[in-house]
Amino acid sequence: MKRIAELLLGLMAVAAVTYWLFGDRLMPSDGAAATEETGAGTAPGGRQGGGRAGGSRAAMVTMQPVDLSPYALEYQAVGTIESTARVAVVAEASGQVEELLVAPGDRVAADAPLLRLEQRTQTLDLASAKASLTEAQNALERVQRLSSTGSVAVTSVQVQEAQTAANIAQVAVDRAELELDRRIVRAPIEGVVGLMDARLGDYLNANAQITTVSVPEQLKVGFSLPESAVAVLEPGLMVDVLLPSRIGRVFKGQITAIDTEIDTTTRLIDVEAQLQGDVAGLRHGMIANVVLIEEQAAMPAISALSISWSREGASVFVAEEGTVRRVPVTIRHRLDDRVWVDGALAVGDQIVVEGVQKLREGGQVQTLQLARADTEGRAAARQNAQEPTINE
Repeated sequence: MKRIAELLLGLMAVAAVTYWLFGDRLMPSDGAAATEETGAGTAPGGRQGGGRAGGSRAAMVTMQPVDLSPYALEYQAVGTIESTARVAVVAEASGQVEELLVAPGDRVAADAPLLRLEQRTQTLDLASAKASLTEAQNALERVQRLSSTGSVAVTSVQVQEAQTAANIAQVAVDRAELELDRRIVRAPIEGVVGLMDARLGDYLNANAQITTVSVPEQLKVGFSLPESAVAVLEPGLMVDVLLPSRIGRVFKGQITAIDTEIDTTTRLIDVEAQLQGDVAGLRHGMIANVVLIEEQAAMPAISALSISWSREGASVFVAEEGTVRRVPVTIRHRLDDRVWVDGALAVGDQIVVEGVQKLREGGQVQTLQLARADTEGRAAARQNAQEPTINE
């Protein structure tokens, strides 16, 4: 019994090694089944057909025709609403606020007075300068009168000195008037006055900002786009402007200015667009979402699954009469599972979509539908051949 058991174990070990080494040759392969399924067929007598001995296998693939379709490039950015005409009003001189002449929200004309600073010192300086001017002018008139009579007591030099003194006195008057006028803060442009950062009795330093004057009807939106948008950016393009504070409403903007440089840190380019139409209720500083959509010409559109990559770049396989050829392409745009490409493709070309990984240049392909039809045709032919005829 012990020798029998040892013999059985030895036979089992030999069988296991034999199956491990030659099992794939002893068992029917899936490739043979696939060949039969794809229509390679067998010739009478059991010889495989389709050319050379052993047959040629056609890869099972899925195809789609090429179609031309337009696409749109879409860029989105977050921007800020800005007033096209907005000027900060500052005090040109220092002094105490003596009178407020407008209130926030008032519409004023250009050069309209907004407030007045205390100006007693400047008024006295102007009066003194005018008196000095009068005195200089009287002196000039006396020497000119004596000079005209031929008096030897007045020389031409004295006349010139009197004229120079009168001119200096006039300059002093002009300077005093300017200093007095600076005590009145005026609107730099026509527009609406913003909040005033000054009250009666406040002391303002020179160059202190008091308020702003802006034109609320003239608004623009400033935003930044990636450098890839430079190819489509040009003045006159329209953009959609959406504001969180105006849900459901879309404002239109026209691009009016494009920066000449790209930020080397963010790789963005600054753009400005003038808002069109009714902008009532919008304010300087509002946040906005800007959408730029640029329609492109129709190009070949295919499935993203059909793209094959190699060291040469992207390509697709075009099927013609059961064989495939590789066509290099350049991807221009992608949206979800669809890509627009530039290459030697024509409308209606059959592109391999599924099964690309199995293909090589010149390889044979077959679709599942054709394989089923071929199999059904062969089955029907065999059945007809086996049925007896009426003569039999």
